Amino acid sequence: MDLSGEDVAGEDLRPLLRGKGGEAIAEALSGCAFYEDDPEALRQIIAYDPAHMILRLAGARSRPLVKGYVLLTEGLRSAIQAAITPEYSAETRLRRQITAFGFRVAVESDDIAPLAAAVAAATEYRMPFREARFHGLRLAAKYGQARHIAKMAGAWMSGTPDPAPGDLIIALVAALRDMGACEDALAHTEILTAKANGLSRDECRILLVQRGALWLDAFDTSRDPACLERAEQCAKRSWAIGPSDECSALYNRLRRAENAA
Repeated sequence: MDLSGEDVAGEDLRPLLRGKGGEAIAEALSGCAFYEDDPEALRQIIAYDPAHMILRLAGARSRPLVKGYVLLTEGLRSAIQAAITPEYSAETRLRRQITAFGFRVAVESDDIAPLAAAVAAATEYRMPFREARFHGLRLAAKYGQARHIAKMAGAWMSGTPDPAPGDLIIALVAALRDMGACEDALAHTEILTAKANGLSRDECRILLVQRGALWLDAFDTSRDPACLERAEQCAKRSWAIGPSDECSALYNRLRRAENAA
């Protein structure tokens, strides 16, 4: 954090206020000047509400701290410097890596290290171990959208020789479908046509349901009866491996599509 200027962004204070030195910074905020867009439109801070990160201002309505800037005083500067510990600096670096990957929401402290590790593996096109993959994708879903999952899973997949792990293909296909990239998703299910695909029976069962759903998506767009035939083949193969609620739902959707055709 640059403290050489006259002010500091409220957004930059947020992680510090949640850390060990947060109470001292909160106390130092009282009496400081705050502004949003216009540095000339200064308002004195009367009090800071840590629960909601709201500033009570003199002669104005309360405003979120993160929406503006606070003029630095010696007291505030000292409190900030004391709060910038090696642990805070390390966490800040990890947060920047996560933000650079495309995540835009605040990440809880306990999730920073594993999400940053997942991002680092994707940035380096390196495949994490199975449990790390599962955890990384759960966090990508928690803090991001389908595009973040697809970006992460796709990068990991680039770092592994064929065939890719089935769990990763399933996650990537689901994310691509959620994004509306159904042709790309369908292409990744082509692994089912290979004899030495490396998939377990359960992975085949799940991926066949996904492939069938994608063929029905294609039918919804093209109205091509061949798509219905391919979807039914997928449903039959999946059910033969093992019945599932997902396959039942696929059959129900297939029958509706056939009746409407």
